[in-house]
Amino acid sequence: MTATVSRVSWRAAAAAGAAALLLSACATIADTGPVSSGQVSGAGGQGKPYLQLIPLLPQPNASPDEIVNGFLAASASFADRHEIARQYLTPEAQKAWNPGWQVHVVTAPLQVDQPESFAHQAGPYDQTEIVQVVVTGEELASLTQTGQYVGTQGKVPLPVKFLLSKVNGQWRITNPPPELVLSQSDFQQVYIPQNLYFLAAAGQPLVPDPVFVPRDASSVSLVSQLVHALLSNPQGWLAGAAHTALPGARLLRLAIVGGTATVDLGGRGAATANSAQLSEMAAQLNWTLANPADGQSPVQSIQLEINGRVRRTVSWSGDQPSQAQPAVPAAQEGAALYSASSSGAVQELTGPSSWRDVPGEAGQGRVPLRTIAVSPDGRFVAGLPNPGNELYYAALQRDARLGQWSHASGFTSISWDVHDNLWVAGPEGVWMIRPGDEPVLVTVGLPPGYQVSQLRVALDGVRVAMIIQNPGGGSAQLRIGAIVQSGDGVSIGQTGQMESIGAGVSNPLQLTWYDADNLIVLSQSSGAPELQEVPVNGGQPQQLTVDPDTVSISAAGPANQLAAGLAHGQLALTPSLNGSWLTSNGTAFSPTYPG
Repeated sequence: MTATVSRVSWRAAAAAGAAALLLSACATIADTGPVSSGQVSGAGGQGKPYLQLIPLLPQPNASPDEIVNGFLAASASFADRHEIARQYLTPEAQKAWNPGWQVHVVTAPLQVDQPESFAHQAGPYDQTEIVQVVVTGEELASLTQTGQYVGTQGKVPLPVKFLLSKVNGQWRITNPPPELVLSQSDFQQVYIPQNLYFLAAAGQPLVPDPVFVPRDASSVSLVSQLVHALLSNPQGWLAGAAHTALPGARLLRLAIVGGTATVDLGGRGAATANSAQLSEMAAQLNWTLANPADGQSPVQSIQLEINGRVRRTVSWSGDQPSQAQPAVPAAQEGAALYSASSSGAVQELTGPSSWRDVPGEAGQGRVPLRTIAVSPDGRFVAGLPNPGNELYYAALQRDARLGQWSHASGFTSISWDVHDNLWVAGPEGVWMIRPGDEPVLVTVGLPPGYQVSQLRVALDGVRVAMIIQNPGGGSAQLRIGAIVQSGDGVSIGQTGQMESIGAGVSNPLQLTWYDADNLIVLSQSSGAPELQEVPVNGGQPQQLTVDPDTVSISAAGPANQLAAGLAHGQLALTPSLNGSWLTSNGTAFSPTYPG
């Protein structure tokens, strides 16, 4: 491989595909997305144009190292099940090779050593000389069979040994690797982000699980692979935090006709499913198959069958599923906005510049709060004074008194989840406080020495977005992990099972969930504030307009205004991500939407 790329986050890699470098053994041609095949008609929409790899066939009398280079280049084309790449293999290897979507993502260029000859051996075609070509490189990540991206902790050496023999006088590979080996640039070009959807471990919400899928896989192949992925519980960073509705089910038949995907399931998991499980699986299928990341799908409706019998029919209309539940939770229009007044009382915005104190001691200002958080259902409030060595919390009701918890090292961030659990971060750890219980220290899957300075729990109650710091040095980083509860123990991820996001965001200071797939992150560059929209399912951060006095940020989806806390306790609002900021009258420290 001859193209050279710098190492970037896998999240950013997905958005950079159109600019990826091409291998010398491939040509390019403009295309319009996935090719439909199998039982498909009426595919919806045209994909976004991109440069499709057109691999070259093996050249006559090519040397062993040229054959290996050509095979690696052709592996990036999924057309006809890697038909061109198979031409670099012996007939036996062609029949046996089935890499699926599994990938080793490596730096480029790879080092292809000179062939090493072995003794002549009796082969199936003639007295065949066996040669070995060793390819070495550095692995950045791997992709599982179902599309989960697993990054490495630093660059990992990856040697691949190819054996070649002659077939009709031409060198061919006898032992292709079981997984694809793609340069980072090729991976960026031929894979795109896609969400699988699983169920929260407690309750009904759907939780997005970002994966990568081949851009030019056929519709039937793509849908089949996604369905298979939904029949097992999620792996990687979501393992143990979410589940599938029908574990143990198996796919009997798949057909896509006129925009309807008929999914026929069998096995004990499907045969014994109750009505709620069938509705949950139909929702998983609908959100996954009819709601892709790029907005284009050959599937607009799902017919779920169990052993050939139709049990559920669901569809996607406009940008919403036809059935309300289960679904990915989202903030509703008109979400309440709260802040702290100049006296430290918690107040709620009632008009463009009108505030009213909340009921109970939290709204009286006896304890001067500066950083606040309100539970998603609006029942509870928590706050930190400045400095934040004490945590206060109370119900938002008349005569409710503030409870207090102190810690010598102080606190830096607070967030509520949908179950009214309060999450608190500080220099010495992360704690969860259930209503009426003592704080529980949370196990966080970070390398030793790292601390969580900011955290926000998503509305699904499963995913947690964090800013982490290494007190020993280095800049702050963005991470996303999942909450796993087992008995009395609570954890956020396991070591190595939290994903890095927001490549290129320098010095992040605060974050807030914007919607199910995106964060808004406040950072600082050269002493000035910056705002960026950071996708958590495969995109590159996008710069947003920002008021130069911004010190905090809060959001509640596109149906509500973005709220910024300014220096000296002012509030600024904008109706859209890149709209103009309008400053409101009155004092409003730490403006925040519930969550």
